[in-house]
Amino acid sequence: GGLPLESAAALPPTDGIYRVAPGDVLRISTYMETDLSSEFTVLPNGRLAFPLTGELDVRGLTIEEIRALIEQRLRAGGLVRNARVAVNIAQFRPFYILGEVARPGRYAFEANMTLQSAVATAGGYTVRANSRQLILRRDGDSANRRVPIEAKEQFTVRPGDIITVPKRYF
Repeated sequence: GGLPLESAAALPPTDGIYRVAPGDVLRISTYMETDLSSEFTVLPNGRLAFPLTGELDVRGLTIEEIRALIEQRLRAGGLVRNARVAVNIAQFRPFYILGEVARPGRYAFEANMTLQSAVATAGGYTVRANSRQLILRRDGDSANRRVPIEAKEQFTVRPGDIITVPKRYF
């Protein structure tokens, strides 16, 4: 068999180019080297502990850039001369929902989940919730954005998002 095809789950969750960050789980397959094929989690420091290459700094890289980096390191070490590697996202990093929901915390990313669905996943609003708006911090953004109730179905959750349901003031 050849290299595995990219599965639909490996497609980026956004229109842009997906960049890897801590918490993502990568499925790395090395052709003809089964002991170098497995799933690897990107560590909190943005590094990937891959056999024979040492730790690789992969934070902010694309899947294609990671593939090229691993192949180059394996060849440079002279350990795997004709290294051919496939890299896919096995599991995207989680998103977080905080504030006035029944079960605040960390949740597995699912493609096409709206902000409203994320609230439902966390058990819905508490009685103290201001359900008229959410506060969204996108991975990589320096500022929060307020999302009014009318737009909650249009925004989809992305890996690493932090969603906060604010408290209502009576």
